[in-house]
Amino acid sequence: MEVVSFWNDLSWALDLRTPFLNIFFDLVSLAGYPTFLILFLSFGYFYWSPEKFSRIAMLLFVSGLVNGFLKDYFQDPRPAMEFMLDPRIGQSYGWPSGHAQIAVTLWGLIAIEFKKNWLTAFCVLMIGLVSFSRMYLGVHDIGDVFAGLLIGIIILAIWYIALIYKFYDLLSNKLWMVTILLSQIIYYLSYPTHINHEPSVWFLGVMFGWYIFASKIEINKPEFVKIPVVLISTVLVFITMIAISNINEAITIQGISGVLASYVLGVTFSLIVTWLIPNTWTKLKLT
Repeated sequence: MEVVSFWNDLSWALDLRTPFLNIFFDLVSLAGYPTFLILFLSFGYFYWSPEKFSRIAMLLFVSGLVNGFLKDYFQDPRPAMEFMLDPRIGQSYGWPSGHAQIAVTLWGLIAIEFKKNWLTAFCVLMIGLVSFSRMYLGVHDIGDVFAGLLIGIIILAIWYIALIYKFYDLLSNKLWMVTILLSQIIYYLSYPTHINHEPSVWFLGVMFGWYIFASKIEINKPEFVKIPVVLISTVLVFITMIAISNINEAITIQGISGVLASYVLGVTFSLIVTWLIPNTWTKLKLT
């Protein structure tokens, strides 16, 4: 009984709450939602390194798919409503915490890719803050967050081992494309689908499109040119995301045709972000 109480009790969070901390941790928690993640990945892709942020994006796709599958498989309820301060959770389940899992894979891989002490410290801080924010806001208990952190660490460790042993070189790009497609088909067919809980076909399309169209075009200009170009690029990504998301939600086609239409929209989004925008800057001689 004590173990259950420890993993599920959130009464301690109520004693910590203040108006300032409510706002602070609500803002911190935004760092685990799709809008921030897509815009952050896009900004990093344009500003720092398309190659590194493509790898980070692919790991996030994998982590997100794993988390969605586990949530809908176990269907673990979230904490009681009286604890909740985050209205954005919708009908999603609790275990494991997607925010905690994504935080480990995102910030953990950033630390690995860039290998800077100050950045590693910042990444560890972000993992801690994002994870704690979910308990503070009352939408996850300790068990949810612990599981999210553990699964995120396992995924990150597997990814790191694959990098060390260069598993990527085992297959050609075409074979990796086939592998990703087959994996996505298996994922879709085996997903524990139930009412209002289906696999995100749009998300699968974004993943595949990012892998296919990711370019190595870098904006190598002085900061006073580079920063405006990157900001404009990120705004274009945001506009594209809203437009394609609205089109995706408006799709009324049923069956396989509807699935394919949603998938193509996801691929189109990645095409615009990772290929069209960078190549436009190249033609304008801004890279």
